Amino acid sequence: MRYVRSRPHQSTTLLFGLLQRLTYCLILFVAAPLIVLTGLTMSTTVTANYPLLLDLFGGYQSARTIHFFGFAALLLFLVVHLLMVFLSGPGRQLRAMTLGPKDGK
Repeated sequence: MRYVRSRPHQSTTLLFGLLQRLTYCLILFVAAPLIVLTGLTMSTTVTANYPLLLDLFGGYQSARTIHFFGFAALLLFLVVHLLMVFLSGPGRQLRAMTLGPKDGK
């Protein structure tokens, strides 16, 4: 007996797509730049040349804290992303990405 998934309701997929895009945008445009900028701020050589970074983040300790939480958000994103890929069937997903879906739609 083969288990066949029914297609989710369109409003569910629209919400999921919106949340997925929002999450990707937050990681790409908020977390990643914050990690890079706070990482540069923790370098004394960089802040000697660009003291604005130190003022922007409120000192070294604030930059470390923001850097840590940005990394934690990035790590959580990665773990959830890999978990979702694993739960949805990685073999089926890879086949669909490379060869297209089985039904041809």
